[in-house]
Amino acid sequence: MRTKRRAPRFGALSVTLMLGCALVGPALMVAGCGGSTGDATGDASPAADTSASPAASPAASEAASGAPAPDIVQKAPVQHVKVGDLDMGYRTIGPFGAAADSTPLLMIMGSSGTMDMWSPEFVSDLAQGREVVVFDNRGMGETNDPGGAYEFSQLADDSAGLIKALGYDKMDVLGWSMGGMAAIDLTVRYPELVSKLVSYAGSAGGPKSVPMSKKTLAVMTDMSGSVEERGMRLLALLFPQSYRDANPKYYESFPQTTEQLSAAAIERQDQAIGEWKGVWNGLEGITAPTLFVTGAEDVIEPPQNAKLMAAAVPGAELEVVPGAGHGLMYQDPQKLAGVVMDFLDQ
Repeated sequence: MRTKRRAPRFGALSVTLMLGCALVGPALMVAGCGGSTGDATGDASPAADTSASPAASPAASEAASGAPAPDIVQKAPVQHVKVGDLDMGYRTIGPFGAAADSTPLLMIMGSSGTMDMWSPEFVSDLAQGREVVVFDNRGMGETNDPGGAYEFSQLADDSAGLIKALGYDKMDVLGWSMGGMAAIDLTVRYPELVSKLVSYAGSAGGPKSVPMSKKTLAVMTDMSGSVEERGMRLLALLFPQSYRDANPKYYESFPQTTEQLSAAAIERQDQAIGEWKGVWNGLEGITAPTLFVTGAEDVIEPPQNAKLMAAAVPGAELEVVPGAGHGLMYQDPQKLAGVVMDFLDQ
């Protein structure tokens, strides 16, 4: 149930995607997976270069009147566009079914993540009647790593640059975890570019946010055991214990990723997150319709943060999903998509 109400600093951390070196494929290389991969290629060569324009997704033609394939995100061709010092990799998915006059949706991935980590079922539902654009943050996957330290605000600057480069006046924006932090920052500092904001398991950062528990932090920083054991411990943090008990193969809902990451790029991103002072004071100035979504059992980004932010943003809506964890889009993609679409279609 949605209520109108009112984040860690380093928000979703690399945990979200540190998980699973052993579980989600050899291409997922993250800081928490030990030194098993060193520096994988951070500058994957473009799969397809295209001039930027808000054209329909190439993937849309395959399912113009039906449900898209489960791997619809990875089936969408990678495109590249120049954004500042980046050759930014992105994919467009949809619109599927009857084309609607919906505002296109930009989706910002969490820390140490790549665009092929989005739940395909979640994206497929969102792309019914609207175009969805997913992309890689700087240094991740298909987006090059210019090197050198940067401030966290650069991620919002990059997102703003992508919206402009694609030729849109504004887009709806959804961010997950660290991506939710960047989406909030984008909305605060580039209000003219954001039609509606959805922060899913995100945070406004700074000292006012509620940090994860010491117990959760201990799990995240526990480097004991094999790579597989560490990956499983981290992956388990995305899902509540009750869900894991009822679904012993819960890890199978995590996408098999194909994009690569470099340890150096992940370290720079983590540093930027850790040094971010947040945009708490800018929340009250947000005028775009805003929805905060959180899992009631999220141990990575405590749900108190969504409640506090929803109370600070004028007219914001809050959705606390019972029994859900940080990985709600893998746990129940249809539920999350329904919540988001109800809000975007208002």
